Amino acid sequence: MHTSVILSEALRYFIDSEHFELSVVLFAVAVERLMKQRLCELDDVLVLDKNNSVEHLVRFKKLQDKVKNIQSRQNLMTRKERRETFLTIPYNEVISRYEAMFNLNIEEDEAVTDKHELKRIREERDRRKAALVRLGNMRNNIVHYFEYYYFNPVDEGLFILNEILPFIREMIQEVSDAYKYEDIFNETVFEKLKAKEEELTRQQSDTLSQKIREKKEEYSELNPELIEERKKINIRSSYDEREIVRDSMECPACGNASFCVLKLYTESEDDLSGQFLTVGRCFVCKLELSEDELKNTGML
Repeated sequence: MHTSVILSEALRYFIDSEHFELSVVLFAVAVERLMKQRLCELDDVLVLDKNNSVEHLVRFKKLQDKVKNIQSRQNLMTRKERRETFLTIPYNEVISRYEAMFNLNIEEDEAVTDKHELKRIREERDRRKAALVRLGNMRNNIVHYFEYYYFNPVDEGLFILNEILPFIREMIQEVSDAYKYEDIFNETVFEKLKAKEEELTRQQSDTLSQKIREKKEEYSELNPELIEERKKINIRSSYDEREIVRDSMECPACGNASFCVLKLYTESEDDLSGQFLTVGRCFVCKLELSEDELKNTGML
């Protein structure tokens, strides 16, 4: 099955909100296959698992043109085409190699010497890498922990729209069979995606407003002595300096300068797919906002 078929199905499920979780899994599969395709088109070695296959393929690439026996040469080519004995790299390793070879499609021009511009480019690349890791973790959670995993279709839907689909469209332009994707992102699909984004943005704003309103009500009922005690909390006694993105911000719920933005590392149960999560927390009213909600409020 060609990746374009998988991507078309992912878009259909996503736009119609039918089996929304399945659309996320299919998007993740499409992203992985597109990255592997571009790496493979550069050199087959780049998609092979380094633990047991790279040396074999390197040796194969060096020797295949020197094999004189026609039948043996055909057998080697057949094995190469079918990938019968090859183990390809897992998702997170694909991201690392794609970053090494293609900068995740966010180029760092050698002519750029301004430190602030270089920092902006590298931060943008870090955000894209974090988005790809997040997509992979979403897929793993849906596939392996579907009975316990809480899936937020609003936040995750906006994440797909704003972070993943732009990357997919960029990758399509770089692969050799880009023409097979020409009819996927047509005008009708774009209109439906725009309507989807407007709908999800409205839902996210309504949910966020309700959350802030509830925290305001809770804050109004807090003991004044407890409030003063919480105001004295030193954020650096709880978090490392590297985890603090911004601090002493005005909380949108209680109005105190006690809101901070943190970048925290979390590990999954298998300890293989940890990721950095950006969250916002208030030490006084205990309001907590996700990265998507922080962006919605303009605090990130």
